[in-house]
Amino acid sequence: MPAKRRGFPNWGYLLLGALAFAGFYFIKNMGQQTVLKAILGEPADLVNKAMNSARVSPRITNKTGPITAKKFKVEKLGATKDSLSFRFFLDGERADATVRLWMARRPSGEWHIVKSDTVFTE
Repeated sequence: MPAKRRGFPNWGYLLLGALAFAGFYFIKNMGQQTVLKAILGEPADLVNKAMNSARVSPRITNKTGPITAKKFKVEKLGATKDSLSFRFFLDGERADATVRLWMARRPSGEWHIVKSDTVFTE
């Protein structure tokens, strides 16, 4: 009588691999937007659009080279939640860029960027 196999089944490894790939794909494509939406609420779409456009901006990539990584940080959320200072960091091959945004909410409830500042470091 053959001995029973007590190891982890092959389909289990396939399932774990598929789940890991799905998790990676979600974090890669939707993770940033989901985290921004959870932290910022309404202005998350505008911040996400600013981050993605800065990543491919010729003005920035001419100095930094191709962007290899990006990080973000919320500076201050106003007490009335009608103003926001936001900073994100773009790591490039030749230099890094720090982009700071000041945002305000219009009386209509729509958010807009009041001012932006970009600082490059070697």
